[in-house]
Amino acid sequence: MDKKTISNWIMYHQIRKMHAEGSTFSQIASLLGLDRRTVKKYYRMDEQLYESFLSGKEERSKLLSPYEGFVKEKLEALPSASTAQVHDWLKEHHSEFPPTSPRTVYNFVMWVRQKYRIMTEERTRDYMRVEELPYGAQGQADFGQYTLRSAEGRKKVWFFSLVLSASRYKYVHFSDRPFTTGTAIEAHEAAFRFLGGIPKELVYDQDRLFLVDENLGELLLTKEFKTYVFERDYQIYFCRKADPQSKGKIENVIGYIKKNFLYGRLYHDIEVLQSQVLAWLARTGNAMVHGTTKKVPMQEWEQEKAHLSSWAPIGLMPDYIVSAVLKDNMFNYKGNSYSVPCGTYKGKGTYLNLRLEEGDVLAVYNQQEELLCHHELYSGRGKTVINTDHKRDKSGKVRDLIHQTAALFSDRQQALVFLEKIREQKPRYARDQVQAIRDAISGSDGPMKDTALDTCMVRSLFDATAFKEILRQLTELALQPTSREAMIKLLDPANLKKAEIRPKGSDIRVYENLFNTRL
Repeated sequence: MDKKTISNWIMYHQIRKMHAEGSTFSQIASLLGLDRRTVKKYYRMDEQLYESFLSGKEERSKLLSPYEGFVKEKLEALPSASTAQVHDWLKEHHSEFPPTSPRTVYNFVMWVRQKYRIMTEERTRDYMRVEELPYGAQGQADFGQYTLRSAEGRKKVWFFSLVLSASRYKYVHFSDRPFTTGTAIEAHEAAFRFLGGIPKELVYDQDRLFLVDENLGELLLTKEFKTYVFERDYQIYFCRKADPQSKGKIENVIGYIKKNFLYGRLYHDIEVLQSQVLAWLARTGNAMVHGTTKKVPMQEWEQEKAHLSSWAPIGLMPDYIVSAVLKDNMFNYKGNSYSVPCGTYKGKGTYLNLRLEEGDVLAVYNQQEELLCHHELYSGRGKTVINTDHKRDKSGKVRDLIHQTAALFSDRQQALVFLEKIREQKPRYARDQVQAIRDAISGSDGPMKDTALDTCMVRSLFDATAFKEILRQLTELALQPTSREAMIKLLDPANLKKAEIRPKGSDIRVYENLFNTRL
């Protein structure tokens, strides 16, 4: 056995020993000067298979052995050279170099590195902390996603976050669907409303939601985002690709949200999650001392907001196409017909807002901006696309449930107004909300459910949870004893006459006479 073979066997047993001691494949590769995939491949071989591999390797190495000195010289001069670069040098400097697969060259180069202990130089990047920016000068924005536990299993959520660079005051906006350019703009508006203004500049990643393409270094904005930036009048800066350090503040915020807020949290619905994150921002995200600035973001924001540009709602350019609903609850789009839920058509003048989303998916909204359905677009023409679920008139069933539930109250008209308000404010959950109220008042005392309804109307609490809580409190209050007499426990509950007997009381004048006589 020659020295080379002995060296290979020593390396093989080193790999197995180091892995048994707990080292990862990456750590072993770094210490031995090998590629991680090579280490993993050798580890998975038993001794017999490795021996066969070495025999074949010796045959392969003979093909490139005349170039060993050349490769060794190049690698010693330029240790960080890639295998592909070495392959090109061989073809450039040796016209007789035979046609060879990249994999064969790779194996040969790695063998030369191992034989002469030529390690790849670790490329490091120098970092320097930048000066803190003045108030109102900059904000940084980015997107994230996370998978939460839910009662139904697992639920993926998407979120947008914006942080003010000076104060580190931050905002988070959640969505139960991937962001589109339109919903990303809506998240911006929510952020500016929360922050109380707009910074002079916003830093972004090169995200597909905002950019169409890059032309000779010039970034081309999507039409919707370009319109929005023009309307809001702030400067934009896009980081270079693979350069997260230029927006390190928001990168830290995304990780902070995942580790401190989302980790271990149970998902109920997107509205609950949004209310939870706002509460988290108030008590932790913006209320704790920042690790770098050593200041509380909320306190710093009190000073920074005076330096932000003023914010007020604006009418954005529509990012949708308007289409009329036909009598048969269909609409036309690019030569094809698509269905909408039964009951969508409400006479002449019923229109839809159509938004094109990623993956050739059409999102269909009514004029109240309520999402009705999604359709995958058909590439041809003359096709009729019908979702079988749309044939059922769900709106009618909800309407029937509302009328049936309202009839259980004394003031049916007021109950109808209350339930319709719930339907208007929570269209996606109208059925669940009304059913919850119906279940709550089932078997309930008439006056109490009417009082609960009156209370909700007076306080504008159009929510099933609020109604149920008020009804519960009224029920508990009614069960409490109202007088001292009600607290008497009868020894003989069967004989109620005994409870009505009152002991004979003495005349107070007797005691007054006795008192006067003694004086």
